[in-house]
Amino acid sequence: ALVFYKYTLFLFGNLVQVIPGLAAFPVSEWAPTVAPLAISFFVFEFVHYMVDVRRGHEPIRSPLEFLVFAVFFPTLVAGPIKRYEQFLPALKEGVAQARFFSADTQVGFIRVLVGFAKKFVADGLTMYVNGMAPAFEQQLLADRWLVFAAIAFRIYFDFSGYSDMAIGFSRMMGIRIAENFNWPYLATGVREFWRRWHISLSTWIRDYIYIPMGGQRVHPALHALNLVAVFVICGLWHGAAWNFVLWGLYHGCGLVVQQMARTWRSRLLAGFAPAPLAVAARAGGAFGGWALTTFFVWSGWLLFFYPAAKALTMFKALFHA
Repeated sequence: ALVFYKYTLFLFGNLVQVIPGLAAFPVSEWAPTVAPLAISFFVFEFVHYMVDVRRGHEPIRSPLEFLVFAVFFPTLVAGPIKRYEQFLPALKEGVAQARFFSADTQVGFIRVLVGFAKKFVADGLTMYVNGMAPAFEQQLLADRWLVFAAIAFRIYFDFSGYSDMAIGFSRMMGIRIAENFNWPYLATGVREFWRRWHISLSTWIRDYIYIPMGGQRVHPALHALNLVAVFVICGLWHGAAWNFVLWGLYHGCGLVVQQMARTWRSRLLAGFAPAPLAVAARAGGAFGGWALTTFFVWSGWLLFFYPAAKALTMFKALFHA
């Protein structure tokens, strides 16, 4: 269903480039031009449900409970992606203890306000970026770097703001759902970033794609290919366009390089560095890791938002007056 509604035209359009004869097929007459609202989120929730039941977890016996799980309005449009084993007990507890003006109501209301403030800031940053990006190369160097930072904070405030509101509205009803962001721009590595960013998506991909492909239990070369493959899928999940594929490939390769670098660094420090030097190296590495990770992630957002040629041009413009 996800492939049909979201990727049919993208896949067919690219196949036509390879097999021109396919252009005679009237795909545009029957292929969907708009996907159902939130299909990327509820399809992942349904896949999670079916796989977990297949693995032996207790299924949902009540159609009403499944319906509430499927269409729970705070998380429907943009997550967090729910797990039914966590959500249904939280739902029942919230219904059993529901009362107005409780501590949950107050905490949830504050969380909604925080999310709304983030969304307000994100909208302002979007207006700023949209005004500056078309003539990015003509801006002053300092302004280019400001736009570069604004792009990164725009998506963070927009997405985490929505998650805050979803979590807050749920909390106001006494229902606690999982956190989706944990200060991702403080990460000191790409792997840590993905443990902090869109947590419900990254853990879903880990549990239902990465681990079934073998995880870390396979040969290092195959493990590297698996990392790249799952992040290409992650990129495609965000949208049916090549820039999302490249963004996923970019992060997958970044994870592979980071893993190789950490292995070599650990061996070097263990084999040659005295203990005090090793401690100092790790302390300095934390700041260096944060700086490199931040630059790596922020550079990736250029690929996420713009075609590859435009993203590369903007990236190069950061380094010349």
